[in-house]
Amino acid sequence: MIRKIHGDGVKKEIETYIRESVRQFAEQDIVPKLAVIRVGDNDGQKYYENAILRQSRIYGIETQAINFSADTSQALLEVSLQAVNEDESVHGIILLRPFPEGVDGEKLRTMLNPAKDVDAITDKSMAELFVGVEDTIQPCTAEAVMEILHHHRIKLEGRKVAVLGRSITVGKPVAMMMLRENATVTICHSGTPAEDTVKYCREADIVVLATGLTQHFGSRYFRDGQIVLDVGTGMGRDGKMHGDLDTEEIMASGEIKDLYYTPVPGGIGRVTTSILLRNIIKAAKREQQGRWTGIISLQEMM
Repeated sequence: MIRKIHGDGVKKEIETYIRESVRQFAEQDIVPKLAVIRVGDNDGQKYYENAILRQSRIYGIETQAINFSADTSQALLEVSLQAVNEDESVHGIILLRPFPEGVDGEKLRTMLNPAKDVDAITDKSMAELFVGVEDTIQPCTAEAVMEILHHHRIKLEGRKVAVLGRSITVGKPVAMMMLRENATVTICHSGTPAEDTVKYCREADIVVLATGLTQHFGSRYFRDGQIVLDVGTGMGRDGKMHGDLDTEEIMASGEIKDLYYTPVPGGIGRVTTSILLRNIIKAAKREQQGRWTGIISLQEMM
């Protein structure tokens, strides 16, 4: 059978922590606040932003959506980011990526205040992930993948994993997390020959799809007995939200008869939003406890 791995169970576990934390903050007249910065009109980013705004309202977390058109000047983006960096009412900032062509996303990444980095894209956050610092803030989507595996008691030790995509928010960090749990990981990307990508996918026990190629990966990439963790979000052929996995083709072909996969929506994205909100709580607690000592570069961490 082809079966779905839903994220609802994981989401409920995280909800308990968020609700209790928000209640404790309220007793101190503190409202955790997140700033969401989006440039352009990427469908997947708008979908994620709307989910963040909706979930934030449910839990009592304040959210500031800061949206820019794709042709906004670099100077305005930098000034706006710096203003949020310095806003003491904001505990966390997320930059929705990738940015449109012409935007220097690397400059914005390095400008982001690490104390407010709730998606772990700054040098400090990446260094902590690399060296395995305990209880650090980790990239939300990558952590959502791991939370789903843990919740469903899917062990990684000794398993072969193919990660498709090498972004700093998903592909690279999820590969690092899986390596820490003794999986054997292969990363495929835009420079990997197509036939090799098919080969590594079919050889893997677990496949992580994080390419942004909506409904691109059909039955030729898979075999019976695999687990597919679909991170992608984009507008599909039917005008609805889909992931990178082409479930329609897989169902129609009949070639794959035994496959577990995370649906879109309802899978990793649902958990990702909850983890982002949990990370805001963590950032707010760190600020309250005075645990941050300033911006530290990757070189200083290493």
